Amino acid sequence: MPSTPSRARRRQTAALALMTATMVPGLAQIPALATSPTVASTDLQHVVDGLVATLGDTVPGLSDLDLRGRVLPTAAQRSAADRLGAVTLRWNDFGTPGSLLPADGALARATSADPVAAARAYLEDNAALFGLTRSAMAGLELVNEQKLADYPDAKGRPTAPAGHAVLFRQRFGDLSPALGSMVTVGVSRGEIAYVSSSLVRTTQTAPAATLTPLEGWVEAAGNVGRSITDSTLKKIGTVVDRAVGSVAPWTRLAVPGFSEQQQVRLRALAMADGTVRPVYEANVVDNQDGLAFAYTLMVDAVTGDVLHRAHQVENDQVNEVYQGTFSNTECGPKHPFELTDDLTTTFTAAALALPVDDVVVKFFGPKDQLLYTGDLLTSPEVVTWTSPEPLKAGVYSAQVCPFDGASAVVGAYGLLVSTSDTGAPGGGGVGFDPTWSYFPANPSMSSTKVGKTPGNDVIGCWVDTDDCTMPTGPFRNVASPFAWDQLNVAGVASMTTIGNNANTHEAWASPLTPGGLLQAPVSPTRTYTGEFTDAWNESQCDPTNLVPGGNDIDFVTGNLFVSHNRMHDYSYYLGFTESNYNLQLDNFGRGGVPADAEVGNVQAGALTSPVFEATGVATGRNNANQITLQDGVPGITNQYLFQPAAGAFYAPCTDGSLDMGIVGHEYTHAISNRMVAGPDEGLGSQQGGAMGESWSDQVAAEYQFSHGYKNGGNIWAVGVYATGNKKTAIRNFAINKNPLNYSNYGYDTTGVQVHADGEIWNGTNWEVRQALVKKWNKKFPYKDKALQLDCAQGTDVASPVAPQYCPGNRRWIQLMFDSFLLQQGSTSMLDARDAMLAADRMRFGGENTKVMWQAFARRGMGKNASIDPADENDVTGGFASPKGGNATVTFKGGSGPGSVYVGMFEARTSPLADTFPKTRTKATAKMAPGSYDLLYVSPKGGFHRFGLTVKAGQKRTVKLPKAVNLAASAAGAKVIDATAGSLKTEALIDGTEDTNWAGVTEANVDESKPFVAVDLAGKKSKIRRVQVSALLNPVDGADDIDQLSNSRFTALRQFAIEVCVKGCTSGKAKWKRVLTSKSDAFPAVRPRPTAPKQVMRSFSFKPTKASAVRLVVLNNQCTGFAGYAGELDNDPITTTDCATGSERGTVVHAAELQVFKK
Repeated sequence: MPSTPSRARRRQTAALALMTATMVPGLAQIPALATSPTVASTDLQHVVDGLVATLGDTVPGLSDLDLRGRVLPTAAQRSAADRLGAVTLRWNDFGTPGSLLPADGALARATSADPVAAARAYLEDNAALFGLTRSAMAGLELVNEQKLADYPDAKGRPTAPAGHAVLFRQRFGDLSPALGSMVTVGVSRGEIAYVSSSLVRTTQTAPAATLTPLEGWVEAAGNVGRSITDSTLKKIGTVVDRAVGSVAPWTRLAVPGFSEQQQVRLRALAMADGTVRPVYEANVVDNQDGLAFAYTLMVDAVTGDVLHRAHQVENDQVNEVYQGTFSNTECGPKHPFELTDDLTTTFTAAALALPVDDVVVKFFGPKDQLLYTGDLLTSPEVVTWTSPEPLKAGVYSAQVCPFDGASAVVGAYGLLVSTSDTGAPGGGGVGFDPTWSYFPANPSMSSTKVGKTPGNDVIGCWVDTDDCTMPTGPFRNVASPFAWDQLNVAGVASMTTIGNNANTHEAWASPLTPGGLLQAPVSPTRTYTGEFTDAWNESQCDPTNLVPGGNDIDFVTGNLFVSHNRMHDYSYYLGFTESNYNLQLDNFGRGGVPADAEVGNVQAGALTSPVFEATGVATGRNNANQITLQDGVPGITNQYLFQPAAGAFYAPCTDGSLDMGIVGHEYTHAISNRMVAGPDEGLGSQQGGAMGESWSDQVAAEYQFSHGYKNGGNIWAVGVYATGNKKTAIRNFAINKNPLNYSNYGYDTTGVQVHADGEIWNGTNWEVRQALVKKWNKKFPYKDKALQLDCAQGTDVASPVAPQYCPGNRRWIQLMFDSFLLQQGSTSMLDARDAMLAADRMRFGGENTKVMWQAFARRGMGKNASIDPADENDVTGGFASPKGGNATVTFKGGSGPGSVYVGMFEARTSPLADTFPKTRTKATAKMAPGSYDLLYVSPKGGFHRFGLTVKAGQKRTVKLPKAVNLAASAAGAKVIDATAGSLKTEALIDGTEDTNWAGVTEANVDESKPFVAVDLAGKKSKIRRVQVSALLNPVDGADDIDQLSNSRFTALRQFAIEVCVKGCTSGKAKWKRVLTSKSDAFPAVRPRPTAPKQVMRSFSFKPTKASAVRLVVLNNQCTGFAGYAGELDNDPITTTDCATGSERGTVVHAAELQVFKK
């Protein structure tokens, strides 16, 4: 439904036309309109959980590929490392130091006051450590003298920089590296504080390329399933950028059938064995059936082989959109628009052309008479004309022309025309300060119920006025030199959602480019304050809202625009500046590559919801993503509508663009991928990807917390509004109630996965954050809301308060941003730990190092934590701090040999200690002081949980419980019967949650009631308790007979336990039910079931004698939870009932059955 007028301001709907794909510099941040699709072969699978890819799922697509190889350091390098003394050193895949942190103090004194000279001197002096020569180190190319954010002192006076992360890279002849081959040196306080590197032991040059850039890109496209036909190849348009310094220019391609401009350039790729290949770095970006589709590939420029592939996806007035071309001698066509009444007084046109194309805009009347010619000597050209009298109804037109005979360099343009009954301001909006309606955090949580339209939106103003209701004050601040809707410092306003930091529009047709009608609010008076009717929720996801002006599209677009600008300004003070590769149209000569303002796509792919039923792939719902490419290439964020989907995701009818937790999360992906291994590489490792998800959660939550915003639930749960879950949102745990540690890597039902394992980094950083809060709380109170705001938000005359005068949480997030600049793209959680510790040394002189180390150790990232050099997913937790004070704990006894784990998970977790003979893990462990939840698991004794608190320096012996699990196969139990169709029945009694049984039946499990019968170990015994686990497990490759083993909705929910009373080993056995569990024995939540609620639970019953027991399924999550049942929306195309609308009801999984005498 269309919005209604509000606050005496007329609602205005508008759409902005976009440049054609050949338009590159300047306005390249505005993507092209989609052309007709080209049929392309593809093997890509976009189905996650067998149905849809939703928020928090693994991004669908091809896996990453890296053929660079791996080598070990030489004996000479190891000798050089030994001479360094007490350092923490981890070698990278190229046999050079990946991370180098001093155990205490500094690596060396700086030999120069110039950070670059000091960094280079250190590298030359330690060339042998890297397997290179002094001359090779001297020849490294300076990429950037990355400066950590600096602040004035307590009296507002400038201070010395907090430090520099000096970034160098190798060069290979005339080519710069596409990936790796870099080294970062942290220099501060006259010290060399830290080094990270991806250097390769080589000085070779690359052979000459024989393929053309276009041929290289075509090979890349084919590798990701987008083969290019000969007929399409002939239609591809190319534009080559001008070279900038030593960086190879992009060749930009307009490819029919691809909704986004493609880029390719020649670079070098050093292999681990020292060979160097010329490669084409190719970006392949498109709308794949409504899904964000983006890859960066390295294609050998001689052979055409793909050597590296990275998936880059982390959505009453006249308003008309036109496209056209002009030349040096001819104008573009006249674009007609109709006035249907006699009230209109003002025309506004925004002509979006290349900055090198100076254009004028002309308005013509119904009789083709020229009414007005406008030229502001800028591009985009924004022209507003007000008639002295209201205009008569009729057909008018607008035309784009060259300024003079030499103006048309490219000649393509997009044109927006908007009309209004109000008079226009002078000078493109100058004289009117902008105001916006928006939700600082999100609409009220009560509004997710029909009939509860939210009223907690505010009026935010660039400068303070009486109309402003923004609780944290006006938006104007020094991070943005001019208002967010201005196009340049001269004061020209776009009068819509285009500015220097962000470019935001509706994208109903595609989650990659503004599509559909490209709607956005337009206001000649810069008053973007429409009413929010909550149409999507009030209609319960009715797709008939998706009509021009409907579904609150103007309000939501303005909301996302404001949110992106807020994130730009917030992160700017923390160090995400022009020189550190941020997202801006104009960088004002401050470094970095301009023309990459964040593109925000609102309600992305909303019109593609019919694909739910047609293909089983949800393309325009329940997700959010960010595509971040190289510096100078615009970032793209896609924000989607949320809607319940059968057997996949049960969100309310909400809009992700209104949820600041989600918006901030996606924007932070751009931050971390630009600042880590900048300006072009970004996060490239699995652990790096996991931390990318975590950093995004943390920054989004910290932004809201520090500004005092309320989301209606736990502010440390990211996405509460969009998902409808106030406690944990999309995650297994809220950040502030997270028990995970490093030993849990791969714990979730997905196995190793960036979202799930990112939660380990969430919990660890919360521990660090709170340690700093506690340390500084007396001097800088954490609960001082005014101080928190002053530390987070700048003003029009000053930056925020410096972190050294702020509560510990501001120190923490500043160290996080500092650490970004110190890391390589192949970073790990231990590397990031070291980078944060080094950042503390650089910024604060190491005054927080001890408490930070203790916090890291309590989360399994202590001095004895490790990563298998050959497999970054194979980690070992370590709980000892290098700063001393550790307790020594010895575990004894138990029901035979077993393992002790920290936390709630056993599956895919590395043990703290074990009592098995002849294993690397010992029965004694060092632990930093604190309280721990422990889990003892033995093959014969089952699972036993207990708590442990240890004090500094304490020596303690812990006696493990003795008990026998009568259903353990290790004790002699056997499966004697199971429902037909059962898979992996023995997994139910194998003593681990790392495997599971599947009951597969034709009918839903609440009808078929699948079972497994177990002959208990030993003689008939009196039993009174069982333990059952419903934990799911990752699919073990394509050959796994259970391809749904990780399907969340198939997890056991309710069950019964029966004992055999007669004929136990025959097919006519008789059973007596001794336990019927509660209906939510394994609880579920919306939007979907989660792993923490599936782990082992204990259930007691009246003592009874038994020699055999039977686990009988009564419900799985799909059939048993009311939150997944029934039709929950008004979309006539989709189905929401899990039991009837999906196949999840026919399969059940349980991981373990354990039976005890007591």
